[in-house]
Amino acid sequence: MTGDAKLLRRVAEFRDADDRRRQATARTAELEEALDGLAARVRKAEKMEAKKAAAVARAFDRVMKTQAKSLEGLRAKVKVRRLWNTDEEASELQILKSLVDDIKAMGGAS
Repeated sequence: MTGDAKLLRRVAEFRDADDRRRQATARTAELEEALDGLAARVRKAEKMEAKKAAAVARAFDRVMKTQAKSLEGLRAKVKVRRLWNTDEEASELQILKSLVDDIKAMGGAS
């Protein structure tokens, strides 16, 4: 048996290394499971965010389609524009058209 001492020591080292690998694999699996759960939560939050953004866009459209009849109404629309904070050209044109139409209507212009 003394002739196999080196072999037996290496087998023990192998087992120790394999145990550490198994522990690392288990930890990786735990982290992957946690990540999958987190990814699912992120996807759910993104869907909710998209729904909320769509609701804000609809509310914005309703504001811009409603005619302002006073300076206070024009200010309210300008405030909504500031809150909307968009660089999108279509929205900017919608805002401008809405304000111009309101000013024309207030002045009796056609």
